[in-house]
Amino acid sequence: MSFNWRDYVDLAEELLNREEEACLRSSISRAYYGAFCIARNRKGYKNYTGADIHWKVIDEYKNSSDRNEQDIGRILDKLRRSRNKADYNEDRPISKPLAERAVTSANQILANVRIP
Repeated sequence: MSFNWRDYVDLAEELLNREEEACLRSSISRAYYGAFCIARNRKGYKNYTGADIHWKVIDEYKNSSDRNEQDIGRILDKLRRSRNKADYNEDRPISKPLAERAVTSANQILANVRIP
Protein backbone atom coordinates (compact mmCIF):
# COMPACT_ATOMS: atom_id res chain seq x y z
CA MET A 1 0.00 0.00 0.00
CA SER A 2 1.37 3.40 -0.93
CA PHE A 3 1.51 6.49 1.25
CA ASN A 4 -1.51 8.81 1.14
CA TRP A 5 -0.12 12.30 0.55
CA ARG A 6 -3.36 13.77 1.91
CA ASP A 7 -2.06 12.73 5.33
CA TYR A 8 0.59 15.47 5.05
CA VAL A 9 -2.09 18.11 4.55
CA ASP A 10 -4.03 16.71 7.51
CA LEU A 11 -0.84 16.89 9.61
CA ALA A 12 -0.31 20.48 8.45
CA GLU A 13 -3.77 21.32 9.78
CA GLU A 14 -2.99 19.67 13.12
CA LEU A 15 0.29 21.58 13.44
CA LEU A 16 -1.65 24.86 13.22
CA ASN A 17 -2.96 24.12 16.72
CA ARG A 18 0.50 24.68 18.16
CA GLU A 19 2.10 28.08 18.44
CA GLU A 20 5.79 27.09 18.23
CA GLU A 21 7.49 28.45 15.15
CA ALA A 22 8.87 25.00 14.30
CA CYS A 23 5.29 23.73 14.08
CA LEU A 24 4.22 26.62 11.87
CA ARG A 25 7.21 26.07 9.58
CA SER A 26 6.50 22.35 9.46
CA SER A 27 2.83 23.03 8.73
CA ILE A 28 3.74 25.06 5.65
CA SER A 29 6.21 22.44 4.48
CA ARG A 30 3.81 19.53 4.93
CA ALA A 31 0.97 21.47 3.27
CA TYR A 32 3.15 22.07 0.23
CA TYR A 33 4.51 18.55 -0.08
CA GLY A 34 1.12 16.94 0.41
CA ALA A 35 -0.47 19.06 -2.32
CA PHE A 36 2.60 18.92 -4.57
CA CYS A 37 2.93 15.14 -4.52
CA ILE A 38 -0.74 14.62 -5.30
CA ALA A 39 -0.52 17.13 -8.17
CA ARG A 40 2.75 15.56 -9.36
CA ASN A 41 1.30 12.06 -9.40
CA ARG A 42 -1.81 13.27 -11.21
CA LYS A 43 0.40 14.53 -14.02
CA GLY A 44 2.24 11.20 -14.28
CA TYR A 45 5.52 12.21 -12.66
CA LYS A 46 5.34 9.82 -9.70
CA ASN A 47 8.65 8.15 -10.56
CA TYR A 48 10.44 11.18 -12.00
CA THR A 49 13.53 11.95 -9.89
CA GLY A 50 15.04 14.94 -11.69
CA ALA A 51 16.06 17.96 -9.65
CA ASP A 52 13.69 20.07 -11.73
CA ILE A 53 10.56 18.17 -10.66
CA HIS A 54 8.99 21.09 -8.78
CA TRP A 55 9.35 23.47 -11.73
CA LYS A 56 8.30 20.79 -14.19
CA VAL A 57 5.04 20.05 -12.39
CA ILE A 58 4.21 23.69 -11.63
CA ASP A 59 4.93 24.75 -15.21
CA GLU A 60 2.82 21.95 -16.65
CA TYR A 61 -0.14 23.12 -14.61
CA LYS A 62 0.44 26.82 -15.26
CA ASN A 63 0.82 26.28 -19.01
CA SER A 64 -2.19 24.02 -19.35
CA SER A 65 -5.05 25.02 -21.64
CA ASP A 66 -7.41 24.12 -18.78
CA ARG A 67 -8.26 27.12 -16.57
CA ASN A 68 -8.63 24.91 -13.49
CA GLU A 69 -5.13 23.52 -13.99
CA GLN A 70 -3.71 27.01 -14.50
CA ASP A 71 -5.18 27.98 -11.11
CA ILE A 72 -3.62 24.89 -9.53
CA GLY A 73 -0.24 25.85 -10.99
CA ARG A 74 -0.51 29.42 -9.74
CA ILE A 75 -1.53 28.35 -6.22
CA LEU A 76 1.11 25.62 -6.12
CA ASP A 77 3.82 28.08 -7.16
CA LYS A 78 2.82 30.54 -4.44
CA LEU A 79 2.69 27.71 -1.91
CA ARG A 80 6.18 26.57 -2.98
CA ARG A 81 7.53 30.06 -2.32
CA SER A 82 6.01 30.00 1.18
CA ARG A 83 7.53 26.57 1.75
CA ASN A 84 10.94 27.87 0.70
CA LYS A 85 10.65 30.71 3.23
CA ALA A 86 9.64 28.29 5.96
CA ASP A 87 12.31 25.71 5.19
CA TYR A 88 15.30 27.91 4.35
CA ASN A 89 14.99 31.39 5.86
CA GLU A 90 15.68 31.20 9.58
CA ASP A 91 16.16 34.96 9.86
CA ARG A 92 12.50 35.77 9.14
CA PRO A 93 9.83 34.63 11.58
CA ILE A 94 6.92 32.61 10.26
CA SER A 95 3.49 33.82 11.30
CA LYS A 96 0.42 31.74 12.03
CA PRO A 97 -1.57 33.55 9.30
CA LEU A 98 1.05 32.52 6.72
CA ALA A 99 0.79 28.90 7.85
CA GLU A 100 -3.01 29.09 7.76
CA ARG A 101 -2.90 30.45 4.21
CA ALA A 102 -0.58 27.62 3.20
CA VAL A 103 -2.98 24.98 4.52
CA THR A 104 -5.91 26.72 2.83
CA SER A 105 -3.95 26.76 -0.45
CA ALA A 106 -3.11 23.08 -0.16
CA ASN A 107 -6.77 22.26 0.39
CA GLN A 108 -7.72 24.39 -2.63
CA ILE A 109 -5.29 22.41 -4.76
CA LEU A 110 -6.62 19.09 -3.50
CA ALA A 111 -10.20 20.18 -4.14
CA ASN A 112 -9.32 21.06 -7.75
CA VAL A 113 -6.99 18.26 -8.76
CA ARG A 114 -9.01 15.88 -10.87
CA ILE A 115 -8.17 12.29 -10.02
CA PRO A 116 -8.58 10.05 -13.09
